[in-house]
Parts: sequence; structure tokens; C-alpha cells
Amino acid sequence: MIARALGVSFRQALRSVALTLFPLAFIALFSWASAGSTTGSTSDPVRASAWLYLGAHLVPFTVPSGKLTFLPLLAILYPMWAIRRGLPMVEGAFNKLNGARVIYALWYSILSELLALASRYHGVSANLYLTPLFTFLIAMVATARFNQSLNRSFYFGLHLLSIAMGVGALAFTFSLIQHWGDIKSISVVLGSGIVGGVLTTLLQLLYLPNFALAALAYITGIGFNFGATSFNHGSLTGLGQIPALPFLTALPTTTHPELKYAVAAWFLLFVLLMLFILQESAPTLVRTQILISQGVRIFIVIAVIAYLSAGELLSSSLNPVGVLWLHLLAYVAAAFGAATLLALYLPIGIARLVRRE
Repeated sequence: MIARALGVSFRQALRSVALTLFPLAFIALFSWASAGSTTGSTSDPVRASAWLYLGAHLVPFTVPSGKLTFLPLLAILYPMWAIRRGLPMVEGAFNKLNGARVIYALWYSILSELLALASRYHGVSANLYLTPLFTFLIAMVATARFNQSLNRSFYFGLHLLSIAMGVGALAFTFSLIQHWGDIKSISVVLGSGIVGGVLTTLLQLLYLPNFALAALAYITGIGFNFGATSFNHGSLTGLGQIPALPFLTALPTTTHPELKYAVAAWFLLFVLLMLFILQESAPTLVRTQILISQGVRIFIVIAVIAYLSAGELLSSSLNPVGVLWLHLLAYVAAAFGAATLLALYLPIGIARLVRRE
């Protein structure tokens, strides 16, 4: 029974890896063939497909010029879908769901680690320590089952965060539209052709959550980095070396000092979350526990997204790129603390005033 369960989980983990790897291998091979290289070998797109696979799992890379840790957040959805596809067969071979998820995730992380080892080449390698950790955690999250009815407050907080990210994405899009002429000029200079243009556009779309969070940090007065000596917020704009990529035309070129007051948006976001929790019919102590626990969970989600959305972009001069996650979390923690105190003590203060009257 145990041998059968292990065999089924291994086959499904292998199937999930293949379901992610093979389409990426086709993209890598097609791009390599379209580039018309006369010096490369067919092993190049094979390694590239493994790098794309690991990059989709947000695994950091070491390259000859530095590191690549600024990876597209949206790319993680595809491997999570592939992992989810193999879960039903694994569940059928195990008596307990949690045991099935752990064994399945372990096999998946082991196979991913083998890919990371096999794809090391000429100074380009995935982080061998973080590869099994990241892939295991992604597999565990992808196979988790969440009861929305028991976590209404948490899901409401996620919806608020999604709306805030959407506002950041709209601000980023508006800035791109304002610099449409620069986008066309850079595209002409790059001369990437039809295939290269499609792949570049797809890559930029996968980076959209990274840009949205950076734009959200900017319009709420917190700011973001684009290089070691470049920190941008409403009152300061400083840009150093900028790669010739179309989406980078959205970087701010003027100051907006009034944005420093927009940091209150994070406080309002948590106030809305607290109000949603407090309107539930439950004893005061229970609502207080829910308020703190769900708020902390949302804070952890913001911390994870902020950490993964930024990093180094191939060179130490482009480190960090994106939000300074500790800087962002300091502001968010202050907003969370202020909103929690307001939600907990304002009703008590009002009640005391009413009793005095």
C-alpha cells in the first residue's frame, strides 16, 4: 500500500513537472531556432527550458555578471496549475490528504532540484539551496484547500489587497501610455522581430504584479528602488543605469510631493478590514482575536509578495529593483497597528462616553 502510494505520487509529480517543462522547452527551442544562431548547440534550449522552469518557481539565479532575483510573480500561476492537476490521483492513493500533499510536494521538489543541478552551465546556476524549499512550498500552497466560509475576513482582506494592486497596475499603465512614443522608439532600436516582440510582451505581462506593487508603493508615498543609487518616491526622482526595455519607460521622471500624504491609504485599507471583522456577530473577545489574527495573516501575505517582487537584475548596479520590502513593511506595520488600536479602543471610548451621559 505504501509502495503504491509513493509510486503514484512520484508519477504525478513527474507529470506535473513535465506539464510545466515541455511547453517552456518548446518556447525555448522555437526561440533558439528563430534566432538563427550558427554557433549554439541543441543543448542550449534544453538548459534554457530548465532555467525558465525554475524561474517560473521564483528560484534565484547566479549569473556571471551578478544575480537574477528579480523574477516575474505572475509566472508562478502556471506551475501551480500543473501541480494542482496531479492532486486527485495522489489523493486516491493515500488515506490522509495532508500526507498525500507532503509526499507529492517532496517528490516535486526533488525533481526540481535535479533539474537545477543538471542545468548548471558556464556560471549560470539556480540556487541549489532555495530550489527545493521554494518548489516544496509552492506545491504545498497549490494543493491546499481553503474554506472560504471559515476565512471570510481573510478573503476580504485579500480582495482589498487585490484592489490596491489593481490601482497600482492602472497607475503603471497610465504612465506607459504617457510615454508611448518612447516605447515605440525602444522597440524599433531593439529590432526583436515578431517572435522576439511576442516573447518580450509576454515577459512584461508576467512582471505586471511586480510593477503594480512598485507603482502602488510609489503612489502611496513609500517609493521604490531601481538600482543601488536610485530611490524614487513622490519628492525624489533619481535614475541611474536603465536597460533599454519598453516597460521601463513608465519610470517616473518628475516629482509629486503631494504623494507623501497618500501613505494614509494603507491605514484606510486596514480600517476597512477591521470594520468588516467587527460587524460579524460574535463575542467581543472572539472578534478581537479574529481581528488580530486575520490582520497578521494579511500582513504576512504582503510581506511575502513584497519580498518576492524585488531583487537584483543581472548586475549589482541594478540591485535592488522594486520595492524595498523592509521599508514597505515598516509603513504597513505602522498602518496595521494604528488601525487595530482604532478598531479595538474607539468603540470602548464611545461606550464610556455614552455611559457618562
